Amino acid sequence: MTPERRKAIFDRVVDRWAQRGFQFESSPIFRASVDDWIEGRISIQELKQRYSEFRRTQSHRGSGLPVAGTEF
Repeated sequence: MTPERRKAIFDRVVDRWAQRGFQFESSPIFRASVDDWIEGRISIQELKQRYSEFRRTQSHRGSGLPVAGTEF
């Protein structure tokens, strides 16, 4: 799949979320992973794993609990 095709897919997903009244994740950290997927540097599975880890660290940071393997 070409980077252009991946970018078009990503843009459609973001547009669908917006049409339903939701904002897609806009964190620069997560968007860097999206860019890696668009450019073909990582697989969609790796993007999903990174997003899961990102969400996990974000929810722990909001709770005040320590997050293993991350730096503050």
